Amino acid sequence: MKKILTFDCYGTLLDTSSLYDLIENIAKTNNLSSIETIHIFSSYEDRLMYGEPFISYEQLIKNVLSYCDMELKTSLFSNYYDAIMKAHQEFPVFDDVMPCLTSLKDKGYELALMSNTTNSLMKYHLLKMNNIFDYVLTSDETKCYKPNLEFFRLAEIKFDLINKDHTHIAKGYWWDIVELE
Repeated sequence: MKKILTFDCYGTLLDTSSLYDLIENIAKTNNLSSIETIHIFSSYEDRLMYGEPFISYEQLIKNVLSYCDMELKTSLFSNYYDAIMKAHQEFPVFDDVMPCLTSLKDKGYELALMSNTTNSLMKYHLLKMNNIFDYVLTSDETKCYKPNLEFFRLAEIKFDLINKDHTHIAKGYWWDIVELE
């Protein structure tokens, strides 16, 4: 039986801390509480991702920035959309990821990537990881975000998981494990 490993992307393979550093810097530069700003950003990102009908990740980020402006009584965060998306494009790969993925690939594992992102952002991420993945599934394709069970059902079909020895690897318990339990 073929062995396949599915991976979450953000926080598992890619370091997303630069996004929060950017939000912190925007807040501090404008005499706002960085802790409150990051909390508002994260809360609205989660709320819009999981509590609303599906919208593209780009539109979701635009909406999140608008809500940050509303909550903080500013008009500046919406102006940082391009910088926020650039930060997403530039997320670095954790240092131990490529040696690990290469070793797993050399041992015969199929590798699949599942992410709450867009196909356009995924292109940047795949280049950084030397296009090592056999399969990729994004929210652009599923029209939902993990942990929505539909995301995992579509992964099961696309990656033929029913006929493979499968293990999922993820940092985020809420986004990747809760629905699978």
